Formats: sequence, C-alpha cells, structure tokens
Amino acid sequence: MLITLDKPTKPMRDEAASAGRLKSRLWQKEYPRIQIVTVEGLLNGTVRLNLPNQMNPFAMAARQTGVHAQPEML
Repeated sequence: MLITLDKPTKPMRDEAASAGRLKSRLWQKEYPRIQIVTVEGLLNGTVRLNLPNQMNPFAMAARQTGVHAQPEML
C-alpha cells in the first residue's frame, strides 16, 4: 500500500502493476500486491482499499454453555 499526497504518475502506476497480484487462499480472490491511493481519496471517500476480508476469531468461537462453579480456594 502506497499512500501519497499527489496523484500517482504513469510510471508509478506501471511499477505497481508490474509487482503482480496476490491470491488469497482463504477467499479464493486476487488482490494487487501494491496499491497506490491518495490521501485526498481516502479522506473524501472516493477510494476504497482492495484488501482481503479479515476473519473475526470471536465471531467464530463457539459459545460455552452451562454454569461452572468456582472451586474453593483454601
């Protein structure tokens, strides 16, 4: 990810494209290895980052049921 204040030049875009793509084994989708975005685009919401979704381990954890009594201490 390259965040820049100025609009990317053609050589910058060509260099980023030549870096290739990254395939996510989890999502079976490809993403650019290098993405060039401007600060202006991020702040005004016209640019979104093209990144793999992150898995939330808390959403996937099984909820524990039942009441567990605390053992006595001493």
